[in-house]
Amino acid sequence: MLDTLIFVVLPYAAIALALFVTPYRYFKNRLDWSAFSTQFLERRKLYWGSIPWHYGIVIVLAGHLIGFLFPSAVQSVLSNFSLLIALESIALSLGLLALVGSVILLIRRASGIVRAVTSYSDWIVLLLVLNQAITGVYMGVFARWGMEWYLHTAVPWLYSLLTLNPQIGYVSELPLVFKLHVAGAFLILAVLPFTKFVHFLFLPLDFLKDPPLLYRWASRREKKVVIGETKKI
Repeated sequence: MLDTLIFVVLPYAAIALALFVTPYRYFKNRLDWSAFSTQFLERRKLYWGSIPWHYGIVIVLAGHLIGFLFPSAVQSVLSNFSLLIALESIALSLGLLALVGSVILLIRRASGIVRAVTSYSDWIVLLLVLNQAITGVYMGVFARWGMEWYLHTAVPWLYSLLTLNPQIGYVSELPLVFKLHVAGAFLILAVLPFTKFVHFLFLPLDFLKDPPLLYRWASRREKKVVIGETKKI
């Protein structure tokens, strides 16, 4: 029953929410589409948390996607044991980078003036992201060669979901930490359309270049306009 919930019900529900709620919000109210910057309130922890988290999580997600789209090509690359060790080490390092960033961002939200402007949805997303980082690093350390078994378990199961013929036998015997990782991933997908982080579903790679946002304020006393810039969270 639990496996059916995690590997069948939750994925389809999350995908449906992402596909229908996301465009609805996009066209209904673009003003709440992007995250509200809190850089004015606190900058140091934001920098040290946001940068490692974004780079770690986006590159790891790209690796998952490449394995899903090109399993045969990835399998041929991983047949070289030395290359497998190197790639696993890089993936673990990126996971640790994302974990450190997640912890820093969580601490930032829990302390100081930023806490006053933090919503329940912020906490939910941050805790789910932290769960993904912890379970991912755990598997990287204690369930080695994840790149190999990912191709023979998770990838066939994901393809079975796409063909509307879910085959949970590929993943039902995997350890509990993997199931928590999968459940967390689809919970994030289900929650994102209802939060200010919904823009991550639209163009997640924008975070790698992180273009500045212009801001402007006027000083009445000096009667002049000052223009500066800040960055998105």
